[in-house]
Amino acid sequence: MNIKLLSIISFSLVLLGCSSRLPTEDERQTQFIKNNDKLVEVEYIEDATGLQWVSPTVEASEYNKILINDVGIHQNAKAVRQIPERVLDKVSERLTTIVKQELTRGVEVVNKAGADTATLNIMISRASTDFEDLQITEVLPYGALIGSAKALLGTRDRNVRILVESQLIDSQTEEVLAERVGVILAKGILENDDVDLEYEQIKETVELFTQDIVHFIRVTAYQATLNEKEQS
Repeated sequence: MNIKLLSIISFSLVLLGCSSRLPTEDERQTQFIKNNDKLVEVEYIEDATGLQWVSPTVEASEYNKILINDVGIHQNAKAVRQIPERVLDKVSERLTTIVKQELTRGVEVVNKAGADTATLNIMISRASTDFEDLQITEVLPYGALIGSAKALLGTRDRNVRILVESQLIDSQTEEVLAERVGVILAKGILENDDVDLEYEQIKETVELFTQDIVHFIRVTAYQATLNEKEQS
């Protein structure tokens, strides 16, 4: 096997399996999460994996209301090639709407801070694209050559990754109660490295992702109940 072909196959193997719902090391350089070094992997349901931390001192009886701020978009997520800002605006809008609707069913949602109120902050902190995972036939010598050539020519399908950080804090003291980092991952959604993303292409993925945030709040409430029992 010549050196050129070997280098192309090596390049292909680097690409294999690069996309995951878990944040990458790069993505973990988060924008407002305070306990990044304490985050642990948590999977609520299949393929809904993220990194999460819940304060060991938060107690359930201290909070019975929640204030949900509109989902923000960090400057680092804007002006990303192939991901227009208008699409991120729509993602923000839908996340805000659906999370409020879902949480209203289990807790009183309010519009101002209070002694018994927790605040939920959500931010889209990063957006990016990467190559679609290689198929098994593409890691064989001939397939690797084809797959890598497609990547180099910009014709391989690309994944979209949108990093979302969720933070639950005390609405008055701003003490951090719990945090989660997850990725909205739409695989192979872009046909090449020239086309722009349209919201309709990721609509279903975004709406499914809202369950990550809803489960995050429910798990935090459950952990807070356990904390309270341990304290008593």
